[in-house]
Amino acid sequence: MKEFELIQSIFQASRMADVRGRDDILCGIGDDCAQVKVPANQTLVFSMDTLVEGRHFPFDADPRDIGYRAVASCVSDLAAMGAKPAFFTLGLTLPDSDPQWLAELAAGMAELADQIGLLLVGGDTTKGPLTITLQVHGYVEQDKTPRRSGALVGDDIYVTGMLGDASAAVPIVTGELQVSPERFDYFYEAYWRPMPRLIAGMALKNIVNSMLDISDGLAQDLKHITKASDVGARIEPSKLPLSDALLDWRPEEALRLALTGGDDYELCFTAPKSARDEVNIIMQTLHLPCSLIGEITDSGFAVEGYEGELDGWQHF
Repeated sequence: MKEFELIQSIFQASRMADVRGRDDILCGIGDDCAQVKVPANQTLVFSMDTLVEGRHFPFDADPRDIGYRAVASCVSDLAAMGAKPAFFTLGLTLPDSDPQWLAELAAGMAELADQIGLLLVGGDTTKGPLTITLQVHGYVEQDKTPRRSGALVGDDIYVTGMLGDASAAVPIVTGELQVSPERFDYFYEAYWRPMPRLIAGMALKNIVNSMLDISDGLAQDLKHITKASDVGARIEPSKLPLSDALLDWRPEEALRLALTGGDDYELCFTAPKSARDEVNIIMQTLHLPCSLIGEITDSGFAVEGYEGELDGWQHF
């Protein structure tokens, strides 16, 4: 199947490319460029992620899983900025044009994109080693955009959800390790079906001082906040949120996986102590676990009682 046939029959025909009812999308797939009108009193934020076969996902991975995870991992950056998802573009480098494989990839993308109001408005395809690049765009008020540089000494440090499950799942996903069906299902889901914390990000943007998503490991990502804000941090390991499934399976490695494993796509944020009640109300309303794990300090980076390495995922 040729390039334009692929675009028209699989991606342009997908429900995630249907611009009807969207006043902000003036022109989607089909022209040289997409055309978008940013709503009044909003700014446009955007982020790009690239996934490479053999580096970010196994060679024999299910294309539907790849599609979902590609959208989720990129959209998590919008959550960290408190943004509402709007649209995305897609760059595909393909070793061959397999319509069935591409249809499954598109279905996986649409599975999440439909839920969150994210529209596909354009992209590009070419031949080569399998590589998937998404650029996601969202809308957020200019004066309510959390950044990494806003943390203040004395802030509480929080994380949403559970940490370590996705990184623990890697040997299961790659087929290096065989486990029981129940364990396989739980950890497979943790790796391939992360849920970006978009609603939490939009609710928290009004009260946090800084925020980011956890993709490369809690410790490494939190250091991005401390560096940008010129502060330090102290983490209490006993307060890290670890699932019962992880503690039951890999208790001796659970802390390391939570601190350095990555692929969690949860939010890490700092907020003044005076905001504790507001944070609790938001999380209770969303039925989302949220843990207070430490405090922003003047300098340094300490994980009390932990003597292991704190480096997370390295791209090179």
